[in-house]
Amino acid sequence: MYLLNAGINTELSMIICNLGIIIIMGYIFGKLFELIKIPSVTGYLVAGLVLGPISGFLNSSELESFQIISDIALGFIAFQVGNELWFGKLKKSGTKIVVITIIQAVLTTSIVIFATSFVVDISVALMLGAVAAATAPAPIMLIIKKYKAKGELTDTIIPVVGLDDAVGVVMFSALMSVSIALLSTSSVSLNVISMFKEPMIEILLSIGIGGAIGLLSGLTIRRIQKEKDRGEQNLNIVVITVLMTTGTALLFGASPILTPMIAGTVVTNLINKECYILEEETIRFFIPPIMLVFFTVAGAQLDFKVVASAGIVGILYILGRTIGKFVGSYIGCTIMKTPHHVRKYLGVSLLPQSGVAIGLSVAAYRVFSPLNLVFAEQIQNVILASVLFFALTGPVLVKMALTLSGEIKETEKVIGKESTVEWTNSKALN
Repeated sequence: MYLLNAGINTELSMIICNLGIIIIMGYIFGKLFELIKIPSVTGYLVAGLVLGPISGFLNSSELESFQIISDIALGFIAFQVGNELWFGKLKKSGTKIVVITIIQAVLTTSIVIFATSFVVDISVALMLGAVAAATAPAPIMLIIKKYKAKGELTDTIIPVVGLDDAVGVVMFSALMSVSIALLSTSSVSLNVISMFKEPMIEILLSIGIGGAIGLLSGLTIRRIQKEKDRGEQNLNIVVITVLMTTGTALLFGASPILTPMIAGTVVTNLINKECYILEEETIRFFIPPIMLVFFTVAGAQLDFKVVASAGIVGILYILGRTIGKFVGSYIGCTIMKTPHHVRKYLGVSLLPQSGVAIGLSVAAYRVFSPLNLVFAEQIQNVILASVLFFALTGPVLVKMALTLSGEIKETEKVIGKESTVEWTNSKALN
């Protein structure tokens, strides 16, 4: 019994020590990258690459220990995306956001399918196109919050990213049905019906769970808005909300991204502006270490070997997805008559791709491996290679787009004193 407990304690001690090393390395690399004007999130990813595939310090089994942190981090990210979907702001732009999201998602999927169909089987091309529509909200939200980006481009990016995953899940499920029909020789109609049914159940479950928990949380925050320690209580409620929505979603097969996003949307539309600002500030001071671990672990899970195995298919996927996001966003913005800088920079702001894409690729692998293992591995390798590429380049491009559009102000030095927009805004609030 003692030896058994000693073994458990040793394993737990190693997990805790590894967590400390992950935080230290992520922090150091984040600061180093900020010194050369590159977002800290890219530094976190590079730190992960150093700890994982480059040095081999963290292996796949050790990284599994931090899966719970990744799930919680995605829950907070999704909740924050939902927080930005205030109906008062979206009344004027709701139709615009839906049109832009659908056009860029459908065009991105179509271009990737067309480009890759020349070098892979059409069933593989369909799945690659389906995954291509997904956009990672995590690095986008981190940069927007860190640099306090404000403006029409920012107001467009956030809801588009929020809806992108829902559109992506529906398209993925529909195209997977077609792919299975092409590969299967029997029970095709049953498979197609089943594959359409499952995503709809997942979406409805997510809306139901997220809506119910969000309603309780929002009403609770409204009741404590006049109490002295409401900042601490707000944080407690938000943490409970994120943990409950994420955990319940995983338990019942709902989306761990869509569920907390729905909860965040319900909460933000139930509370007043003062509560919203207080809630946003408490979250901003609480989650940085969680985000740091999340991105560093994500970097450690990437593998350089998949780049070589992806080959020409990976290149065509990356090019097709980039063109699709650029052209689709531009067409959507032109139709909806958005300002010129939104048309110009929205596409590049939607390039980050990570967690959702990996999740979809895993789902595709599980379904395809019994039918055709070669196709299943091809899909997974291409997606992982693209995730590595977009994880490293995406955050840099998002910051560049927001800076060039004038919605992020770079630090300036005036007569030996550093002054920033963030400093000015904070003084104004005081």
